[in-house]
Amino acid sequence: MYKQATAPLAPSRTFNDACAVRLGKVWLHSVAVDDLLSSGSHELKHIATVHSEMFVYAHENAAFEPILRRTINTIDGRIVHFLCSLLYPGRNLKKLSGSDLIYDLLKYADRNGKRVFFLGAEPAANREAIEAVKTRHSDLAIDGYSPPFCTNIQDPEWNEAILNRIASFRPTHLVVCFGPVKQETWISQNADYLFQLGVRCAYGLGGTLDFVSGRKKRAPKWTQTVGVEWLYRVVFEPQRLGRTLKMFKMPYFALKFYNREVRIPKEDGNIGAGFRSQPRVNAE
Repeated sequence: MYKQATAPLAPSRTFNDACAVRLGKVWLHSVAVDDLLSSGSHELKHIATVHSEMFVYAHENAAFEPILRRTINTIDGRIVHFLCSLLYPGRNLKKLSGSDLIYDLLKYADRNGKRVFFLGAEPAANREAIEAVKTRHSDLAIDGYSPPFCTNIQDPEWNEAILNRIASFRPTHLVVCFGPVKQETWISQNADYLFQLGVRCAYGLGGTLDFVSGRKKRAPKWTQTVGVEWLYRVVFEPQRLGRTLKMFKMPYFALKFYNREVRIPKEDGNIGAGFRSQPRVNAE
C-alpha cells in the first residue's frame, strides 16, 4: 500500500493532518479515527498498533519487518509517542493504542451498520467480550471464535476452522488477538482470502479482549500519562517481564536506523489510497 520514501524531512511546521513518520525502520501513522476505520480500498486494510515491544520485534525479526511495511501502524504507547514527537516537532502526532481503538471501532461499526468479528483470546474472554459489547451496542452485528492454541499458524486444519467461522459470519471488521507478530503474520498470510470473504479492515489487538471482557483492568490513567503502564502490568502480570524487557532495546534501534522522513496521504487525504513522500520545502 505504501511507496518507499526517499525525500528528506521538510522543515518543522504546525501540521494537524494525516501523516506517517519514520522511527527506525518502522513507519508510524497519525490519522483521524474515522479515516483509519473506513473501508473503501480495493484490498484489505491491515492496521497494527505498534508499541515498544512490536517496534523491537520489527528490528530483530527479518520476516516481521516487511509485514509492517504494508500495514497502517498506529502509535501505541507513551514511549513510542514521545520519541516520534521529539523527532517530528509541530506534527501533533496522534497516539492510539489497541485498548482505545477497540472502542472507537465498536462505535464506528454500530453507527455505520458494519459487522465485527473477534478472533482469539481464551474462549471465556472471547465470549464475555462479545456479551459486554452487546450491552453497549445492542444493534451491532458481532460474533467471535477462540481457536485452540496452535504454534503453527499455517496448519491447514486449524486455519480451515477459523476461516469457515469467519466465512459464515462475513464481517466487515476483523479483530485478531493472537499476540504480537503471530496475529500480524496470520492476517498478512490470509489477507487476500479474508478480503474475498468480505473483510475490509483487520486489526491485530493483542490482549484487548481481556480488557473488553473485564477479565483484566487497564492500568490507572496516570500511569499511561507518564509512560509507566508497562511497569503496572509487570507488577500484576510477572510473566510479562521477558517481553517487557524488550522495550529497553527500542532507543538503540531508533538511533541505529535513524532517518527522519515524512509521508502524506495521496489523493486529497484518502489514506486508503496510500501515502507518498512529503516533498522538500526549501527554507527561505
